[in-house]
Amino acid sequence: HSTHKSVKSMRSTRAEETPVSKLRPKAPMICHSSDTVLGVSQMLASKRGDAAIITDSSGGLAGIITDTDVTRRVVAKKLPPSSTRVSDVMTANPTCVSSSDSATDALVTMVENRFRHLPVTDDNGSIVGILDIAKCLNDAITKLEKQKDKSSSAAEDAVKQMASLQGAGGAQAAALQQLLGPLLSQAFGGQSSPTLRTILAGKLSTIASPGTNLQEVGSMMAEARKAALVVDNGKLIGIFGFKDMMSRAIAKELPLELTSVSSVMTPNPESVSPDTTVLEALQIMHDNRFLTLPVCEDNGLVLGVVDVMDCVYASGGADGWRSIFASAMECDDITDTASVHSTHKSVKSMRSTRAEETPVSKLRPKAP
Repeated sequence: HSTHKSVKSMRSTRAEETPVSKLRPKAPMICHSSDTVLGVSQMLASKRGDAAIITDSSGGLAGIITDTDVTRRVVAKKLPPSSTRVSDVMTANPTCVSSSDSATDALVTMVENRFRHLPVTDDNGSIVGILDIAKCLNDAITKLEKQKDKSSSAAEDAVKQMASLQGAGGAQAAALQQLLGPLLSQAFGGQSSPTLRTILAGKLSTIASPGTNLQEVGSMMAEARKAALVVDNGKLIGIFGFKDMMSRAIAKELPLELTSVSSVMTPNPESVSPDTTVLEALQIMHDNRFLTLPVCEDNGLVLGVVDVMDCVYASGGADGWRSIFASAMECDDITDTASVHSTHKSVKSMRSTRAEETPVSKLRPKAP
């Protein structure tokens, strides 16, 4: 498309709806279209970012590039990062949203189109921020949790609804079930939450051995659009994602064909059982600020990896999420504490521990 698409043009904005600005978009990380992939990767790595807005010579929006694009369009195609212009591999003319547009419409647009990121403009078309669906989802769950804590009787009703909705697994996912129970029941027509085993069925595997080089790993990740799981003697020993490829390999100019994945992976990641429900997985990712979750059988057999977006899509259509996001918007207890904390704190200090929350044991911690 040669013109920028706006969510506003796709739907009429109702005056009473919460605007996108209330979602607190992240500050945009901006690069020029003539910059190299290496330069952009180094800038994002230094700022711990995962997406850059690309501007043209006049300062207007030209495109967007994400950590996933770097692996899929540069690494997998064996392009040299130091001489490849970002304009050749970015997504040109991305869909945008105005800060005054409906927040719920913007979030639903992201779900419908499987966008992880959505640029935000002011009413004059200048880029002022970027929405990250994972952050928005975390914030929405946090708001709904706070609202739920204020109304214990509503929570009790939700437990009853979700127990019938979930069947035998009802007790396991109590936290998110109490939280989203009434909403999910209404939003998704009373369907039970699928397990991770269900959503992994038929998916491409991204399992690598410790000695696999990053060029091979990148090709595998690009094809499956998933992080790589590093497995040794049948056991999960590490995970290596798109942000890792950009920040730990490309930005540092490592020779991909001579670098083993074990030297740059995140070692000993937490994993969950394939019988974990999608709702439980969303709660675990929310509580621990994970974007991906490796899935392993109880005997250690590695099945695959799921991410936030897998769980969003598996738990219902866009209309269902519309009602959930809208309910979150109605919680007017909007604070600045939902953002990721910059200092190290225990999970307990960041939120009060409620008896019904998913316990750490669900993550199956590694033996010391």
